[in-house]
Amino acid sequence: MKTIDFSISSIPGKGKENEDYILCHRLSEDSLVAILADGMGGLSYGAFAAKTISESILTAITENVDRDLPTDLLRKAFDVADSVIREKCIEMHCKMGAAVIVALIIDNSLYYAWQGNVRLYIVSHGELLLLTTDHIAPQLGGLFLTQCVNGKGYREDVPVQFRELEQDDKIFICSDGFYQHVQFAELITHDTLVFEKDRADDCSIIEIFICQK
Repeated sequence: MKTIDFSISSIPGKGKENEDYILCHRLSEDSLVAILADGMGGLSYGAFAAKTISESILTAITENVDRDLPTDLLRKAFDVADSVIREKCIEMHCKMGAAVIVALIIDNSLYYAWQGNVRLYIVSHGELLLLTTDHIAPQLGGLFLTQCVNGKGYREDVPVQFRELEQDDKIFICSDGFYQHVQFAELITHDTLVFEKDRADDCSIIEIFICQK
Protein backbone atom coordinates (compact mmCIF):
# COMPACT_ATOMS: atom_id res chain seq x y z
CA MET A 1 0.00 0.00 0.00
CA LYS A 2 1.36 3.43 -0.95
CA THR A 3 1.24 6.23 1.60
CA ILE A 4 1.76 9.97 1.30
CA ASP A 5 4.00 12.20 3.36
CA PHE A 6 4.34 15.93 2.81
CA SER A 7 6.04 19.04 4.12
CA ILE A 8 5.48 22.74 3.46
CA SER A 9 7.66 25.84 3.59
CA SER A 10 6.69 29.46 2.95
CA ILE A 11 8.59 32.63 3.71
CA PRO A 12 7.68 36.22 2.81
CA GLY A 13 9.73 38.48 0.63
CA LYS A 14 11.89 41.03 2.38
CA GLY A 15 9.84 43.69 4.12
CA LYS A 16 6.45 42.53 2.84
CA GLU A 17 3.43 40.47 3.76
CA ASN A 18 3.49 36.90 2.52
CA GLU A 19 0.97 36.75 -0.35
CA ASP A 20 1.51 33.00 -0.91
CA TYR A 21 -0.90 30.62 0.78
CA ILE A 22 -0.69 26.83 1.22
CA LEU A 23 -3.33 24.30 2.16
CA CYS A 24 -2.75 20.54 2.47
CA HIS A 25 -5.58 18.27 3.57
CA ARG A 26 -5.62 14.50 3.90
CA LEU A 27 -8.76 12.88 2.51
CA SER A 28 -7.49 9.51 3.78
CA GLU A 29 -4.16 7.86 4.56
CA ASP A 30 -3.40 7.55 0.85
CA SER A 31 -5.31 10.56 -0.53
CA LEU A 32 -4.31 14.21 -0.33
CA VAL A 33 -5.33 17.63 -1.60
CA ALA A 34 -2.51 20.18 -1.92
CA ILE A 35 -3.14 23.80 -2.90
CA LEU A 36 -0.75 26.68 -3.44
CA ALA A 37 -2.00 30.17 -4.33
CA ASP A 38 0.14 33.21 -5.08
CA GLY A 39 -1.72 36.51 -4.70
CA MET A 40 -1.33 38.78 -7.71
CA GLY A 41 1.04 41.70 -7.34
CA GLY A 42 -0.32 45.02 -8.51
CA LEU A 43 -3.84 44.18 -7.38
CA SER A 44 -5.44 44.58 -3.97
CA TYR A 45 -5.36 42.24 -0.97
CA GLY A 46 -3.02 39.60 -2.40
CA ALA A 47 -2.78 37.59 0.82
CA PHE A 48 -6.55 37.68 1.33
CA ALA A 49 -7.19 36.62 -2.27
CA ALA A 50 -4.78 33.68 -2.04
CA LYS A 51 -6.33 32.49 1.22
CA THR A 52 -9.93 32.93 0.03
CA ILE A 53 -9.34 31.11 -3.25
CA SER A 54 -7.48 28.24 -1.57
CA GLU A 55 -10.16 27.73 1.07
CA SER A 56 -12.94 27.87 -1.55
CA ILE A 57 -11.22 25.21 -3.64
CA LEU A 58 -10.62 22.95 -0.65
CA THR A 59 -14.26 23.24 0.48
CA ALA A 60 -15.53 22.43 -3.00
CA ILE A 61 -13.30 19.35 -3.20
CA THR A 62 -14.08 17.96 0.25
CA GLU A 63 -17.83 18.45 -0.22
CA ASN A 64 -17.93 16.71 -3.61
CA VAL A 65 -15.09 14.18 -3.59
CA ASP A 66 -17.45 11.22 -3.06
CA ARG A 67 -19.74 12.10 -5.95
CA ASP A 68 -17.59 13.56 -8.76
CA LEU A 69 -14.81 12.18 -10.90
CA PRO A 70 -11.46 13.76 -10.00
CA THR A 71 -11.21 15.73 -13.24
CA ASP A 72 -14.74 17.08 -12.86
CA LEU A 73 -14.05 17.79 -9.21
CA LEU A 74 -11.08 20.03 -10.02
CA ARG A 75 -12.96 21.94 -12.71
CA LYS A 76 -15.88 22.50 -10.36
CA ALA A 77 -13.54 23.68 -7.59
CA PHE A 78 -11.97 26.30 -9.84
CA ASP A 79 -15.40 27.53 -10.92
CA VAL A 80 -16.43 27.85 -7.28
CA ALA A 81 -13.27 29.79 -6.41
CA ASP A 82 -13.80 32.19 -9.29
CA SER A 83 -17.38 32.85 -8.18
CA VAL A 84 -16.31 33.43 -4.57
CA ILE A 85 -13.55 35.87 -5.48
CA ARG A 86 -15.92 37.73 -7.84
CA GLU A 87 -18.31 38.26 -4.94
CA LYS A 88 -15.47 39.48 -2.73
CA CYS A 89 -14.27 41.93 -5.39
CA ILE A 90 -17.77 43.40 -5.61
CA GLU A 91 -18.18 43.50 -1.85
CA MET A 92 -14.79 45.13 -1.24
CA HIS A 93 -14.84 47.38 -4.34
CA CYS A 94 -11.48 46.16 -5.61
CA LYS A 95 -9.66 43.95 -8.06
CA MET A 96 -7.81 40.93 -6.73
CA GLY A 97 -6.80 37.44 -7.76
CA ALA A 98 -4.15 34.75 -7.59
CA ALA A 99 -2.17 32.21 -9.53
CA VAL A 100 -3.25 28.82 -8.20
CA ILE A 101 -2.31 25.17 -8.50
CA VAL A 102 -4.17 22.20 -7.03
CA ALA A 103 -2.92 18.61 -6.79
CA LEU A 104 -5.33 15.82 -5.92
CA ILE A 105 -3.71 12.48 -5.14
CA ILE A 106 -6.21 9.65 -5.01
CA ASP A 107 -6.11 5.94 -5.91
CA ASN A 108 -2.34 6.09 -6.62
CA SER A 109 -2.97 8.76 -9.24
CA LEU A 110 -2.10 12.45 -9.46
CA TYR A 111 -4.67 14.86 -10.85
CA TYR A 112 -3.67 18.50 -11.09
CA ALA A 113 -5.03 21.80 -12.39
CA TRP A 114 -3.61 25.31 -12.39
CA GLN A 115 -3.88 28.92 -13.47
CA GLY A 116 -0.92 31.24 -13.73
CA ASN A 117 2.79 30.75 -13.08
CA VAL A 118 2.82 28.41 -10.09
CA ARG A 119 4.46 25.09 -10.98
CA LEU A 120 4.34 21.36 -10.33
CA TYR A 121 7.43 19.18 -10.76
CA ILE A 122 7.84 15.45 -10.25
CA VAL A 123 10.99 13.44 -9.61
CA SER A 124 10.50 9.88 -10.89
CA HIS A 125 13.27 7.30 -11.45
CA GLY A 126 15.85 10.01 -10.80
CA GLU A 127 14.50 12.33 -13.48
CA LEU A 128 13.05 15.79 -12.79
CA LEU A 129 10.04 16.71 -14.95
CA LEU A 130 8.06 19.94 -15.10
CA LEU A 131 4.40 18.97 -15.52
CA THR A 132 2.89 22.46 -15.89
CA THR A 133 3.32 25.38 -18.27
CA ASP A 134 3.37 29.00 -17.13
CA HIS A 135 0.40 31.12 -18.17
CA ILE A 136 2.39 34.29 -18.81
CA ALA A 137 3.15 36.73 -21.62
CA PRO A 138 5.66 39.58 -21.97
CA GLN A 139 4.71 43.17 -21.48
CA LEU A 140 6.65 46.41 -21.18
CA GLY A 141 8.79 46.14 -18.10
CA GLY A 142 8.14 42.48 -17.34
CA LEU A 143 5.56 39.71 -17.58
CA PHE A 144 1.85 39.42 -16.88
CA LEU A 145 -0.42 36.47 -16.18
CA THR A 146 -2.58 35.40 -19.07
CA GLN A 147 -4.66 33.08 -16.87
CA CYS A 148 -5.52 33.38 -13.19
CA VAL A 149 -8.40 33.21 -10.72
CA ASN A 150 -9.71 36.78 -10.48
CA GLY A 151 -13.50 36.58 -10.58
CA LYS A 152 -13.79 37.26 -14.30
CA GLY A 153 -14.27 33.72 -15.55
CA TYR A 154 -11.69 31.84 -17.60
CA ARG A 155 -10.52 32.74 -21.10
CA GLU A 156 -9.73 29.08 -21.71
CA ASP A 157 -10.72 25.87 -19.97
CA VAL A 158 -8.72 25.28 -16.80
CA PRO A 159 -6.16 22.59 -17.73
CA VAL A 160 -6.63 19.36 -15.79
CA GLN A 161 -3.93 16.70 -16.16
CA PHE A 162 -3.43 13.14 -14.90
CA ARG A 163 -0.45 10.94 -14.08
CA GLU A 164 -0.08 7.52 -12.47
CA LEU A 165 2.21 7.60 -9.44
CA GLU A 166 4.94 5.14 -8.55
CA GLN A 167 6.66 4.29 -5.30
CA ASP A 168 9.35 6.84 -4.35
CA ASP A 169 7.98 9.56 -6.64
CA LYS A 170 8.45 13.06 -5.26
CA ILE A 171 6.18 15.96 -6.14
CA PHE A 172 7.16 19.60 -5.76
CA ILE A 173 4.60 22.41 -5.98
CA CYS A 174 6.10 25.89 -5.83
CA SER A 175 5.59 29.59 -6.40
CA ASP A 176 7.70 31.63 -8.78
CA GLY A 177 9.60 33.10 -5.84
CA PHE A 178 10.93 29.58 -5.23
CA TYR A 179 11.66 28.19 -8.67
CA GLN A 180 13.37 31.36 -9.90
CA HIS A 181 16.06 30.99 -7.24
CA VAL A 182 16.63 27.26 -6.69
CA GLN A 183 19.08 24.91 -8.34
CA PHE A 184 16.77 22.19 -9.59
CA ALA A 185 19.37 19.45 -9.31
CA GLU A 186 18.90 19.91 -5.55
CA LEU A 187 15.31 18.74 -5.87
CA ILE A 188 16.45 15.25 -6.88
CA THR A 189 18.96 14.59 -4.11
CA HIS A 190 18.32 16.99 -1.23
CA ASP A 191 17.37 16.07 2.30
CA THR A 192 16.47 19.59 3.43
CA LEU A 193 16.18 22.70 1.29
CA VAL A 194 17.79 25.83 2.70
CA PHE A 195 15.93 29.03 1.95
CA GLU A 196 17.96 32.18 1.45
CA LYS A 197 16.86 35.07 3.61
CA ASP A 198 16.05 38.56 2.31
CA ARG A 199 14.60 37.42 -0.99
CA ALA A 200 12.58 40.04 -2.82
CA ASP A 201 9.61 37.75 -3.48
CA ASP A 202 7.59 35.30 -1.40
CA CYS A 203 9.03 31.80 -1.56
CA SER A 204 6.83 28.72 -1.08
CA ILE A 205 7.01 24.99 -1.74
CA ILE A 206 4.98 21.87 -0.99
CA GLU A 207 6.97 18.63 -1.04
CA ILE A 208 5.00 15.38 -1.40
CA PHE A 209 6.57 11.93 -1.07
CA ILE A 210 4.99 8.67 -2.28
CA CYS A 211 6.27 5.75 -0.23
CA GLN A 212 5.46 2.15 0.61
CA LYS A 213 3.91 1.51 4.00
